Amino acid sequence: MTVKVPITLTGDNIDLTPALQEYANQKLERTLGKLSTVSGVSACDVHLTVNKNPKVESGHTAEVVTTLKGTTFRVAEASPDMYASIDLVANRLARKLRKYKERRLDGYHGGPNMGENLADVLNGLEVEDENEVEEEADNYMDPEQAVVTKEAIFALDYIDHDFYVFRDEESNEVSVVYKRNAGGVGLIQPEA
Repeated sequence: MTVKVPITLTGDNIDLTPALQEYANQKLERTLGKLSTVSGVSACDVHLTVNKNPKVESGHTAEVVTTLKGTTFRVAEASPDMYASIDLVANRLARKLRKYKERRLDGYHGGPNMGENLADVLNGLEVEDENEVEEEADNYMDPEQAVVTKEAIFALDYIDHDFYVFRDEESNEVSVVYKRNAGGVGLIQPEA
């Protein structure tokens, strides 16, 4: 039994034609449909934006925000054509999910106790062009969930910010890890 992933499609400065909606649903269900039965994909929001300024070369942006077992993945791609942007964002999401699986099996995100079904499905994801350089993509953790400092530093690598705010698992206090200007990572914790 295949469960349909709830995909919400919205847009700015674009008419969401039935053909465009069908194309976006088809591309994302190919990736997320395999995960819907084993991993609990709770939502997938797709936001399509067109920048009508003629000086902007890549004015068609597709952004996907997907929730998978408490972790939220955000991937955005821009190109001169909306269909190409949808293709790029679907490929980036597949690569992002594959990287999440590999990092999780290596001991991040709660350790190697990932369910066998989820690991098998993530292994089977098709990635059309793995040689592309990964660009801007964010992976956010659930703010209510406490994490260890090591995982917060790992999450800092995923997001395109110089800091990451998290709830420390040991003290249950809000803490911040940040990238130092001279290199390395710093940690800010509240005074005891």
